[in-house]
Amino acid sequence: MKKPAPARTASRPNVIPAAATDPRLARVQRMCERRAFRERETSITREVGEIARQAARDLERRGSFAEAWAESMPAELVAETWIESATPVQLLVGVTGSAAAFAVDRALRAGALALLRARLQAPGLRVRTRVGRSPA
Repeated sequence: MKKPAPARTASRPNVIPAAATDPRLARVQRMCERRAFRERETSITREVGEIARQAARDLERRGSFAEAWAESMPAELVAETWIESATPVQLLVGVTGSAAAFAVDRALRAGALALLRARLQAPGLRVRTRVGRSPA
């Protein structure tokens, strides 16, 4: 006849957690659970979404200005200029050099500014030029 196998016992039978018996430890444990560190957001989806929204706003805002600029200015000057910012009262245009800035100024004074104001329906529109490097 075989002997029955001895019953397995836990290494620490009937252990009651100290937090259950000591109210101070229970309070500390509850505080630790509430103050648990959250996982950091490592995704770039929010930044990509913000960049996409900004690009859509810029395209919407500058699109009509760019079209009006291309229609109002001579073609050789359009190739040397770009729109840096556009508001209903001011258009900031970047130019490749001081000679191009002078030519833009002459074209605006010769009637391109009046045509630009009429196309954009902005009678008080001002155009500023800034010499710099093209963003493209």
